[in-house]
Amino acid sequence: MSISGNPSTRRRHAPDSAWTAIVDWFVQPHDYEWMTEFQNTHPSGKIIRIIVALSMINISGMSFTSLFAVGGPTGAASTALTLTLCTTNLIIAALWILRPFPGRLGVVSFAIYADVGVAAALSVLDFQYSLLGCVLFAVIGAFVTFFVSPRWVVAHLVFTSAVALTFALLIYLDGTIDTVTLAVQLDVVLLGIMSVPVTSHIFLTTLSDDARSSVLDPLTGLLNRRGLDAALEELWAKGRSDGQCAAVIVVDIDRFKSVNDVHGHDEGDAVICRVADRLTGHVERYGVLGRTGGEEYLAAVVTSRLHIDALIHGIRRALHGENDPIPVTVSVGAAILYADSSLWFTGADTLATASRVADSKMYEAKSAGGNRVVTTLI
Repeated sequence: MSISGNPSTRRRHAPDSAWTAIVDWFVQPHDYEWMTEFQNTHPSGKIIRIIVALSMINISGMSFTSLFAVGGPTGAASTALTLTLCTTNLIIAALWILRPFPGRLGVVSFAIYADVGVAAALSVLDFQYSLLGCVLFAVIGAFVTFFVSPRWVVAHLVFTSAVALTFALLIYLDGTIDTVTLAVQLDVVLLGIMSVPVTSHIFLTTLSDDARSSVLDPLTGLLNRRGLDAALEELWAKGRSDGQCAAVIVVDIDRFKSVNDVHGHDEGDAVICRVADRLTGHVERYGVLGRTGGEEYLAAVVTSRLHIDALIHGIRRALHGENDPIPVTVSVGAAILYADSSLWFTGADTLATASRVADSKMYEAKSAGGNRVVTTLI
């Protein structure tokens, strides 16, 4: 199980210009893993897969119908290409329905195939119909808006605009449409292709960043108290249903005030971030981690009974670095629930109880001089 919130995604400063905002949007990483996990666990994921499949079936049907339309594909090669694309579209539609939502390779490959496939299908039509048919790229634009990175959105826009401009140039050279009418048609097509993906992707990215920042600690990128609530409930329910051993762990940096007093707040922030990074690496496979105070962290983990003690007692070693410029120690308190703990079945707020107990054990460790781990079964 992965941690919600990652120190590598710490909140950026607000952009000081529109150009900076655009650059920030273009270069930011896209969380394909989170997107795939969400789509495969949320009920809307199945609906989206069905919509994509129906769109592919519809495009396949239109391509097949074009074989019998005026200005449609003519000749053996064009007909063969159209039928091949129709068949491939139907196969891909079936995969969208039958298979889980794909990861990065799957969604990027699908977007590329959709762009190239539509361009190929339009290339065998009469060029007047090809230009108008470019509005299909707007459908693909809706997909890339939600599921691929900003770089791929831009690549989609560049490719599809180039296709539309090429068809417009061929129509112009053919002289079958007056220039004004052609310019109006091209403008409408380009507007449909370009405006929605860019504006929607920037808006959704900004909205997503704001939503995530509301549950993330801005310094470390870990979950804050608000973000921990939902994550802990989900983890706790999973541990209980799977019959695993669970623990709430509170970690506090010893004598942190002296770090700020002697070395300054910038170095203190560096220590907080270093501890966050190392805690993340130590527990990320087993649960969730958040920063709940200035120098305090809370982790909830679910693992086997044989492993739980080693995981908790390994925290001090995981946080130690021989070459750290400012060496620190931590006090660790943990409340452990075995699968047969009676607390699971009392109807009480098990998570709240475990958190309070772990916090008290952390203070017990700190009162004993710090740099130690105190655990208890509940």
